[in-house]
Amino acid sequence: MDIESLITFFKKEIEKEVTISRMEHCLRVAALAERFALAHTYPYPRKAYLAGIVHDITKQKKKEFHINLFQKENFNYSDLPENAYHAFSGAIYLREQFQLKDEELLSAVRNHTLGGKNLSTLDKILYTADFLGSEYASKQSDYQNWIQQTEKNLYFGVSLKAKTVILDLINKKESIHTFTIFTYNEGIKLI
Repeated sequence: MDIESLITFFKKEIEKEVTISRMEHCLRVAALAERFALAHTYPYPRKAYLAGIVHDITKQKKKEFHINLFQKENFNYSDLPENAYHAFSGAIYLREQFQLKDEELLSAVRNHTLGGKNLSTLDKILYTADFLGSEYASKQSDYQNWIQQTEKNLYFGVSLKAKTVILDLINKKESIHTFTIFTYNEGIKLI
């Protein structure tokens, strides 16, 4: 299937997998991912859009769903926070259930929650678009400035999301995954 056919197909599939509000989030993320792809001369802006559409395909599944997928794949999930399960199970589900084989896109899905080491441009685009496509971000007074700054420098958005997540986890007295700390440190160096 070509990219436009995949987008049409997955828009229908995602609607079956998530609530209306989660679908609206996916559409916002997709639009921002394409916008950031164009701003940063990523050569496949429609792939970025598709990544935004599919990134939360397993977000609203029960814990057992994720664990069953992980066990079937012999994937060690012991150091993952539960709220990040969907990123990793989503990539597996897209590959196994829908035969989506684009490793760059699957990597972006895997890394959109925690970040990671050696992130590709698409990883960074989706990581940032996921945050800026959230209701939380859209309600902030600096929202439009955040979008503009991210269009100028993708690392602005990367470090902004990582910082926001880190501060939230500190306030909740929860542990911070090393991927998120690494992502923040890399992003802040390159603003």
